[in-house]
Amino acid sequence: MAKLTGEEKEIMAWGSKAFKEPWLNMCAVFRRLHLGEKLSREQAGVDPFFLPVKVDGRLAYRLLKSGGKKAILGDNGSMLTVITNTRGNRIIWASLELEEDGAYTEFHELSDRLGSAWDAKGAELIFDDLLADAFEHFRDWVKTQDDLQHVDLGILKVANVQFFGAFKKAWEESDEGRKVLLMTMKLSDAIGEILEEGWIRFHPEVNLKKLLDFTAPVLNVISTAGAPVQKVLEKLPF
Repeated sequence: MAKLTGEEKEIMAWGSKAFKEPWLNMCAVFRRLHLGEKLSREQAGVDPFFLPVKVDGRLAYRLLKSGGKKAILGDNGSMLTVITNTRGNRIIWASLELEEDGAYTEFHELSDRLGSAWDAKGAELIFDDLLADAFEHFRDWVKTQDDLQHVDLGILKVANVQFFGAFKKAWEESDEGRKVLLMTMKLSDAIGEILEEGWIRFHPEVNLKKLLDFTAPVLNVISTAGAPVQKVLEKLPF
């Protein structure tokens, strides 16, 4: 794995708690439901980290299966996620997820396979912004892995580590989410910065990214107009 800076290590550790852990818990619920288990609200409850209440995984499962997944991600949601370093020339984390009938039922972390030709070549293509070529490269590689070849790759998602850094900053500046109104505005700022900097990319382009791009100008307006409001919210205890 590529050597990380101190900042990148901190961001990745925080991102594991804020993003990876909740998503793994949600995928575990999806898998159990996919296998036909009947779960109670308590069993299906997932802590989303950014919200003070748990999310009912049963509802999320139904929404995805009833067309939500297709509307957001298209026909094939099986996804390879790679996280690059700040410069964008090295892959520092990766995972592969299997989508079945609208929901994610398998999650394979690939970090222990980094440091080989497959990710070095992929990182080079990503750095050169050749996402279509990177997608084909990764899809071919997946088919060479005995434990992964059943996954027909549908989406490549590329996140710069600063994608998580922007959210981490918003979280910290809102007293670790305790100031909910301020956090909402800070998260809006974070999303605007992420889109402006290109810290999240997909191939093929998915409706989720198109929606975010469409809302980017609105987020910029909100950020500018809301700056004085944020100053006030910073002084409030909630």
